Amino acid sequence: MNYVVRSGDTLNSIASRFGVPVQELIRVNNIAYPYYIYVGQNLYIPVATTPAPTDTVDRRLDRLERRVDALRDDYTRLSDRVDRLENRVTRLETRVTRLERPAPPPPTQPPRPRPPGTTQPRQ
Repeated sequence: MNYVVRSGDTLNSIASRFGVPVQELIRVNNIAYPYYIYVGQNLYIPVATTPAPTDTVDRRLDRLERRVDALRDDYTRLSDRVDRLENRVTRLETRVTRLERPAPPPPTQPPRPRPPGTTQPRQ
């Protein structure tokens, strides 16, 4: 099977993708030391080995699932923290509202009784 090297490919990544040992790729393609490959280069991939890297896929899926679980835990912790902060803000707003209410006017005292025979002051 032939493969055209793409940008970002390395011998290791190609070997891993197709389940072929790196030394086998080097040998069948006559790649000399320092084992450089270039974009557009045609490489022969030996098909004697199975090109289905299920072990690599399984490892990547496991790692992805662990990451999703960790992110879910982070989300839950942050959500709980936001709820607690919202409760604190609500309590503080209630206290501020109570403090900002105008003070009730002082109670008015009924007028003192006048002794008999005195006149009411004019207003």
